[in-house]
Amino acid sequence: MAKNTEIFFTKAVRFKPTAYNSADGTTAKQVFAPSSEGSRVTLMAISSTSATQKTVLLQVNDGTNISLMGHITVPAAAGTNGSVPVVSGLNRGNLPWLQIDSDGNPFIDLNYGMNLEAKLLAALSSGEQLTIVVGGGNYDE
Repeated sequence: MAKNTEIFFTKAVRFKPTAYNSADGTTAKQVFAPSSEGSRVTLMAISSTSATQKTVLLQVNDGTNISLMGHITVPAAAGTNGSVPVVSGLNRGNLPWLQIDSDGNPFIDLNYGMNLEAKLLAALSSGEQLTIVVGGGNYDE
């Protein structure tokens, strides 16, 4: 097998916030769509105004198949009241399969068409909001 002779770097940085409220129920929403050359997700920050702990289910959807990747526990009022921090969705405690780069940072590489989605296990109550901010970079030439 030939050795890889190319070094790949992400070229464009992207951030995408996605908000969930009671009207969304437990419907999955796209939180990150990779570019045509693929992308690397390096950040997933989750905050919630909910008075109760919530569970976020993370999945990949290629348009035909949906693959559950794991769940992320979000404490009540995470990131919104000053005493409970924002939750890192790229946490090996919740997602033990996450890869780690040479600097010790977790990441997810996604091919084109492998959209990252999230949904709540239980719906939010009226007036509550949960926000997922995903950041990453494109491998586009």
